[in-house]
Amino acid sequence: MIRWPVGCVLVVATSLLATGCSSEEPRRAEAPKGWEACDDFFGAENVDALDDQMADGVLRIEGQLVSVDEVAKWMASLARSWEPGSTAHWMNGNTPCEIGLSDTRQQLSSEVSWSNSSLEDLKSGRQPRGWRSVGGDVFAYETDNRRTLVAAFPCKVPGTDEQQEAGLPMEVRVSGRAMPGFKDHLRGKLASALARTMSGALKCVNGPVIPPEL
Repeated sequence: MIRWPVGCVLVVATSLLATGCSSEEPRRAEAPKGWEACDDFFGAENVDALDDQMADGVLRIEGQLVSVDEVAKWMASLARSWEPGSTAHWMNGNTPCEIGLSDTRQQLSSEVSWSNSSLEDLKSGRQPRGWRSVGGDVFAYETDNRRTLVAAFPCKVPGTDEQQEAGLPMEVRVSGRAMPGFKDHLRGKLASALARTMSGALKCVNGPVIPPEL
């Protein structure tokens, strides 16, 4: 039997409390690289806002883990191989960040790709997508019963065909499933943040104007 001095017992007890010795499961599942990546794509403050909006439970990083640099390199390579009339970029997107809530259907998902619509299509607003201007150089529409916001903007990648800016806009998608009120404000902020992240990572030489909220 070890007899601890009273002072030591207090120190040990305080240390256990400070390190969170508790039966409660942490709010965010252990995935430091995943949370860092989501913060890089959306901004830590926006991920915190998403955390606040989702119900009680454990938040988990889902899907394939990719970094901003990895996504930008892949998107840039597709843009440099593009030529007028090409459809090789179709269905070649990336899913940069997916966050799910344990034991519920609540989920944030996102996607980055080159658009199948040209800049002319965006400006015309023609159906079936019905693009409309949402500020600056950004056009958007809603899909999946208004659950998903799709936004696109012209981005001239260095070293690409001279028609790439007009023929191959950058496109981002942000979707929130089973999250009441998600589309009111947070969805627009997340979509804007993702668009600005990709614009910077791709070094868009045309300097597209992207509002802080779409």
